[in-house]
Amino acid sequence: MLKIENLSKKFVGNDFYSLHDVSMEIKKGEIVGLIGKNGAGKSTLMKMMAKSLKPTTGVITYKGIDINSRDNVLEDFGIMIDPVFYPEMSVIDNLKFYLKLYGKQALYDNIEPTLKLVELWKARNRKPKGFSFGMKQRTALAIAMVAEPDFLILDEPFVGLDPIGVQKLIDILKKWSSERQISMLISSHQLGELEALCSRYVYIEGGQLADEFDGHENPSILVHLASEGNYDSYQSDVVTVTGNVLEISTGADKNTLNTLFTVLASNNLIESIEIKENHLKDVFMKG
Repeated sequence: MLKIENLSKKFVGNDFYSLHDVSMEIKKGEIVGLIGKNGAGKSTLMKMMAKSLKPTTGVITYKGIDINSRDNVLEDFGIMIDPVFYPEMSVIDNLKFYLKLYGKQALYDNIEPTLKLVELWKARNRKPKGFSFGMKQRTALAIAMVAEPDFLILDEPFVGLDPIGVQKLIDILKKWSSERQISMLISSHQLGELEALCSRYVYIEGGQLADEFDGHENPSILVHLASEGNYDSYQSDVVTVTGNVLEISTGADKNTLNTLFTVLASNNLIESIEIKENHLKDVFMKG
């Protein structure tokens, strides 16, 4: 769907590369999480994908076409990087203008459900110039989603949404990926939300692709055992042993769970149990 080959960006006046020799692919229907610390180069990468920055070297192709070789290659993209809209125009008029600009007036019916999804329907007649940062983010998110894009580039899409709104957004993006095979690159510091959504992750560090890995399909619980010992016998596809801590996938079948907890409880080994917040923090801690 989208291929990035040996992409680099060096800004005029700098003696270093903000992004250096990054190569990756995003397949049709895939949701990829872009993670990294502040200043790692995530925004630079996304802006080059959106054609708001030109690469110093390297090529980005979409459906086999170099995106910088012609106009309108990204007409099927929904892009939310920096909030972009007309501040003196109402929210609903911003969405109408966007659809009209792309000749997609037939999708006007998408406006109401999209604004309800991002919790802006009640503010549809207000002008974004007076909005909070979170509301501006949600306005940009609505514009990115309203035209039923084939590819989404989203930077911090969860900002400003309450927990119910976050879950609704996660559900709709998963549905779009599954049913409509929409591809997505999503960057966020809200790692729990990313983990609930993405199937694969790209980790950028110091302007370079430092790691690329698949996501965990299921969250884990951590069982702290009461005493030190050799618990390697508990190791399996769904159980990881680290010292006296068992990390157990919630995707384990009921027989495995019942057998394991029966053995642990009968030997009075369970000291405490906690939910593992997410696996992505481990990447940051190692970085």
